[in-house]
Amino acid sequence: MNPANASDKKRIAMIIPGGIGTGNNNIGVPVLERMIRLLALEFDVTVFQLYKRNKGYSVDGFELIDVYSSRPWVRALKLFFVFRRVHRLKKFEVVHGFWILPNGFFAVALGKIFGLKSIVSILGGDAIALPEINYGQLIKPLYRRISFWTLRKADEVTALTRYLVHNLRSIGMKPREIHIIPWGIDTNLFAFREKEVQQPIRFLHIANLHPVKDQETLLRAFKIIAESVESHLTLIGEGVLESRLKTLAGELAIENCITFLGLLPYEALPEYYTDADILLHTSRSEGQSEVVTEAMSSGVVVCGTKVGLIYDLEEFCVAVPIGDHRALARETLALIKDSNRINALRKDAFVWANIHSIHWTVGQTGGCYRKTIRFSGKR
Repeated sequence: MNPANASDKKRIAMIIPGGIGTGNNNIGVPVLERMIRLLALEFDVTVFQLYKRNKGYSVDGFELIDVYSSRPWVRALKLFFVFRRVHRLKKFEVVHGFWILPNGFFAVALGKIFGLKSIVSILGGDAIALPEINYGQLIKPLYRRISFWTLRKADEVTALTRYLVHNLRSIGMKPREIHIIPWGIDTNLFAFREKEVQQPIRFLHIANLHPVKDQETLLRAFKIIAESVESHLTLIGEGVLESRLKTLAGELAIENCITFLGLLPYEALPEYYTDADILLHTSRSEGQSEVVTEAMSSGVVVCGTKVGLIYDLEEFCVAVPIGDHRALARETLALIKDSNRINALRKDAFVWANIHSIHWTVGQTGGCYRKTIRFSGKR
């Protein structure tokens, strides 16, 4: 992508909940920040973040404005006044909200108030209702109505996966055009490696330790696998279930086959993919799951539950029903015995990940901006 002259750049406002200069080690949402940096080569990007960045964190190439209050209504009012002030200076052409609520709603509302085109991106928990674990914004009827209004009124809507669109339609969203734009990763960072399956077989799991990730299913499946083949599982991540999962590993007598590493910097992850044979991923729901994309790019076979990208690309991985640890163990063990299938899955998944890299995602998103500006009549 060739950087545009500053005077020629179209002016884009983005509204995000956080993810830039936030969290431990400023990890935030690495792919989101990388995408924004690349988009800023072509567009004049201003990001309104509804969260406070960590002290001392700064960005290059785009403007980052923190709009924060612990009270949602105060935060909404602050966003309106800050947006109005900056819009008077910059004259935005598009406002893009990431996640339906509240950012997509704010993007649509501000677009209507200031005469701008709006784009809403559906990214995960905003399109899910899992009342059994109290997860997903669509559990509450009011939030569901606001979400559906937001999606009806947005000028353009994107989603990470067909899985998310399927969920929304299954609970009553009326049909409309939605562009599927998964988030690609840096395929140079997560580079493909040819390798033979090791002994012991090295399994990898990277996720927040949270009920929606369903690591209980993960551990129960791994117990069955470890009883059949010599194996080791590395878990990377932290969360509310860490103590419970360590206890469960002891109860299942697999604690000597598992390493809990906690949260690691994003840049440290490639070496673990390089060392792994199979990624086990057992979520109850996903917007996409970047770890699946990273594994595919790195030549690690993906075995998991049929959600997110695994739902969309089940021909490139082993996909089983949600919560079915026996099916996951059975299908994974069958795969281990079939080296030809392992090699085919690795290569086909890598081809997909390489085509749908972060540069592809930026190109698709930029195309959405250009299309929206063109139909707005602005030049």
